[in-house]
Amino acid sequence: MYTFESVTQLNSYANELLSNDPGTASLSVTGEISNLTIYRSSGHAYFTLKDAESQISCVMFKSYLQGLNFTPKDGMKVVLTGSCAIYSASGRFQIKAFAMAQKGKGDLAEQMKLLHRKLSAEGLFAQEHKLHIPVLPERIGVISSPVGAVIHDIINTLNRRNPFYSLLLYPAAVQGEACAPDVMAGLDYFSSRDDIDVIIIARGGGSLEDLWGFNNEELARKIYDCRIPVISAVGHETDYTICDYVADLRAPTPTAAAELCIGKYEELITNLANKKSMLNLALMNYAELQRRRLDALKDSKALYSPMVYVESLRTSLEAVKKDLDNSGKALVNEHRYRLKSIIDGIEMLGPMNVLKRGYSYATKDDRAVTEVKGLNIGDNLDFVFSDGSINVEVKDIYEGDAKIG
Repeated sequence: MYTFESVTQLNSYANELLSNDPGTASLSVTGEISNLTIYRSSGHAYFTLKDAESQISCVMFKSYLQGLNFTPKDGMKVVLTGSCAIYSASGRFQIKAFAMAQKGKGDLAEQMKLLHRKLSAEGLFAQEHKLHIPVLPERIGVISSPVGAVIHDIINTLNRRNPFYSLLLYPAAVQGEACAPDVMAGLDYFSSRDDIDVIIIARGGGSLEDLWGFNNEELARKIYDCRIPVISAVGHETDYTICDYVADLRAPTPTAAAELCIGKYEELITNLANKKSMLNLALMNYAELQRRRLDALKDSKALYSPMVYVESLRTSLEAVKKDLDNSGKALVNEHRYRLKSIIDGIEMLGPMNVLKRGYSYATKDDRAVTEVKGLNIGDNLDFVFSDGSINVEVKDIYEGDAKIG
């Protein structure tokens, strides 16, 4: 049993559960608008979405409301896209809507447009996130129906262009409710292997309803996160799905996907032959250049008379030696002058020079006397001057101006 310290804590916990649950974190639901209120101060819309038996509170903030191409009204049947949440202040269970489409004609197209706008704003379609398609994939993973013309067209096109490949088919529903889950399972399967170089997601043409499984948000994010390059070949040339926008490469048809997936064998052989010829020509040009350099060196005096080269080196060496000698002499003179200055300074500070300037120092029993403390009347002291010394007897002792002995 959980224990909550407050109602606020309980509401926050419930809201976190809703935010982390895939079924309530991102959803679409159909219902009828009622009790719609759009506040002038904030621009946010608050309303109830209901059917014949139930209802739920909803909020759509101003930034999302302004993105609609119609004006919501009471009684209007809509498809709402958003996430479930608990409003902590009142404990109200509600939907925070970020998209809304009118139910009926044009409904699917509007939902696709809103999803495209959302994923585009998140950067899922940005070119810098797209992976490069390998030039010569060894193993190709195909997610498609195992029956029908699509897989046969892909295999026939690959065989015609380059027989040096292997193909692994992941059978998937390409229409209806099972479409998106099957395709995502195929992406997970190929991502778990280490031998798949590129993935093709393919199906033939069809109506918007037929292709609707490829406009799934979860599938789009799965393609975006796939570590293997993905080619989307869904529908015909004029058919576009969210899968096409998020894939690393969009092919107008499954046949075109096979053509974009692998290079034509004859063209690759021709390109290799051309590159080989260019490499041989470059090597020949390099060899000719080196031969000419050797020919030029043959006439060099140094080659015929090594002493010419030795003499030039000797002359250079003499010049370097002379420069070093001059630099060395200058450096020695500089240090000699600096040393003499230091010695003169030390001598000026020597004790004899201090004595010559009128100073003397006293000793008692060959020990220097630096203070009157410890002296007694009658002690004999030696005073040393610059030219000799004298011996005196202590008659009086003063500490400062006071006589102490």
